[in-house]
Amino acid sequence: MKLKSKSGQGLVEYLILVALMAVASIAVLRVLNQTVNAKLASITYALQGKKKSVSVETIDESYHEKKDLSDFFNGVGQ
Repeated sequence: MKLKSKSGQGLVEYLILVALMAVASIAVLRVLNQTVNAKLASITYALQGKKKSVSVETIDESYHEKKDLSDFFNGVGQ
């Protein structure tokens, strides 16, 4: 049995791309959230004429470590 219409295929591909972009955007926003909030607070204080400094927490090194499957089989069979 052959399908004559492939019109739904484009829609599914489009939805997959949109979902991937949404997940990537959420991940980036979660990482940059504190930095962006601190910068916006500094801008707000500057516009108000206040001399306040906003402290920004440093990002933990674990966010930047290489993540792969190099130790996937460690501990197997023990």
